[in-house]
Amino acid sequence: PVPAPLAEAAPRSARPAPAAQVVALGEQARAGVDADVERAFAGSDVDVRTQFVACTDREAIELLQVGRAHFGLIGGSLSDRETHAGLRQTRLGVELFALAVPPRSPVRSLTRSQVRQIFTGQVQRWQELGFDGGAIVPVVPAERALAERAERALMPGDAFASICVRAASARHVVDQLLQQPGAIGIVRVTDRPPEAGQKLLQIDWVAPTPDAFGYGSYPYGVPLHLVTHGVPDERARGFEAFARSPEGRALLGRTLAFVP
Repeated sequence: PVPAPLAEAAPRSARPAPAAQVVALGEQARAGVDADVERAFAGSDVDVRTQFVACTDREAIELLQVGRAHFGLIGGSLSDRETHAGLRQTRLGVELFALAVPPRSPVRSLTRSQVRQIFTGQVQRWQELGFDGGAIVPVVPAERALAERAERALMPGDAFASICVRAASARHVVDQLLQQPGAIGIVRVTDRPPEAGQKLLQIDWVAPTPDAFGYGSYPYGVPLHLVTHGVPDERARGFEAFARSPEGRALLGRTLAFVP
């Protein structure tokens, strides 16, 4: 007779399919949440399959309202009507814009009105604003999407004048400052050290810091918000935890500053 097996072999069970979550990624949030951030977050939990849906910020809010996204990421803030409808926002960081001049420039602070006049070409010499110096050389981002966000942050409703010099990076802005004594350029304050060779201006005597933006005293920034319908659930809290982790902060900090 054939001896009986010592034990019955247990049938192999297939690994359960990962849970799915949909993230509505608004157009204005993509400055901070790029493909590297998407990949890192998607790989942070192998038990969850994450799908980022690229859309406008308005569409991201609509997807949340109809239950087709678990949470959203937008650049900007919810309206009072949207918060009254049950949407909530959690600030993760801010795309903080600042104005840089050569280190030896006599300019220390500008008003919001003066900034608008400079970048729309209404004033073209520093003497017109009461400062020593010759021609003003305004330097703005060459990347179209970045330039449009800077326009909305610095001078809503207006576009940069055609006389503005276009710079491809923060390093190129500094190059212009070193070459042109009258230059003034738009840069971003991020979690990384700033480029050497520039002096950041105050706006209405308020320095461009994350703290000042958080208090509402510095104006030029676009907040990155995590948006949920109601109280953030485990999935939304997972992205917030990722954003505040060393890996998430290193990735987001390439373009964002963090408000305490």
